[in-house]
Amino acid sequence: MTDDDRLICTQPFTWCEVHGDGSVFACCPSWLNVPLGNLLQTPWGDIWNGAIAKGLRCSVLDETFVQCNHTRCPRLAGPSAPVMTLKDVKPAALRHLLHHKMTHLPFGPRKINLCYDHRCNLACPSCRRDFMLVGKRAEGRMHQIEARLRRFIGPELEEMTVAGFGDPFGSPSYRSLLQGLDKSVFPRLQIIRLHTNGLLWDQGMWTSMPYASDLVRTAEISIDAADASTYAINRRGGNFSQLLSNLAFIATLNVAVKLSFIVQQNNYREIPDFVALAHGFGFEVYFSQLVNWGTFSHQDYASRAVHCQAHPEHVAFLGILKDVADLERVDIGNLRPLLGAVAD
Repeated sequence: MTDDDRLICTQPFTWCEVHGDGSVFACCPSWLNVPLGNLLQTPWGDIWNGAIAKGLRCSVLDETFVQCNHTRCPRLAGPSAPVMTLKDVKPAALRHLLHHKMTHLPFGPRKINLCYDHRCNLACPSCRRDFMLVGKRAEGRMHQIEARLRRFIGPELEEMTVAGFGDPFGSPSYRSLLQGLDKSVFPRLQIIRLHTNGLLWDQGMWTSMPYASDLVRTAEISIDAADASTYAINRRGGNFSQLLSNLAFIATLNVAVKLSFIVQQNNYREIPDFVALAHGFGFEVYFSQLVNWGTFSHQDYASRAVHCQAHPEHVAFLGILKDVADLERVDIGNLRPLLGAVAD
């Protein structure tokens, strides 16, 4: 195997996400739960090019990926971008850096995922126990985080995801950021990626953020159901009719949209209908495993996690998943290895 065929993940070299306590991660904590540092406590240089960041990059460059969760990470399971062979890495400057196995980077993150405001207009059991409010102290932390983000990360930032936690329109801080986005603070920003439940994304909201809307290229809309009754359970506080109306509006925009679906015992039989729903709007589909973020008891999670081999409906689930796994515009993410196990 040549060096060009070496498997690389570009994430720790280009990307970070910031959480509500100031913690900075180089990947989704569900896949790589090692913070690089804290934006509220540590100088930025000691976070982005500190010992933890360099060690993480070493584990990618030597292809061990020892700090990564190989079961949960859908990109390692694929593999798919940002996991790829070295020869497929773009731009050339990044490929050169990876070829020479550099861990101290001469540039800051090009991409960021905002996770510092947990507020949302829904209370989905897969994510939280109830609707979340924040006090003045938390509000103060958010303002500090945003100020440091603008100062230390903003000038070189090219892509922004809003949001990895909370909803971009249901969170007052994210919504304010999008509506007041200033090119002078983010001069190189080219792409905004939205991750939302879609319920507040109507025409009025879209027109209230004129500069940001011009930069929105892709969006993931989390739904977890293809039926109004299941939606009411999995997306507590949501309105399925309003969602469908908003999806019809969003389909008219020049935005590449993916509808996502966390597979659970109460929705896996709706998988084919969900694919049909998404494709009816011209959208892509993404399926993933259910993760327990501390919202379920061990027993409750076991009863829901149909992707687990011990679940009594696991075989039935695999049969349904297999029927859609290789359809166009369908990504089964970290569920893909389950079908490999069946084939074996």
